[in-house]
Amino acid sequence: MRLWEYVGKKIRVTLKDGEILEGIVQDYTDQEDTDDDYDSLDMFVEGKYIGVGEPEIKSIEIIE
Repeated sequence: MRLWEYVGKKIRVTLKDGEILEGIVQDYTDQEDTDDDYDSLDMFVEGKYIGVGEPEIKSIEIIE
């Protein structure tokens, strides 16, 4: 996935466990910048920041 393309956009993320998150992507973290072996998105969802790792993501949809 090209997660960096979602920075600044409002998205709906469906996770592999079935959970759905809607929020604005605040930042993108490349796997080279963390100890993790995957990229991740930092989202603002319902008043709090949530990190979502690429392996958790089933699908992403940009919403208006």
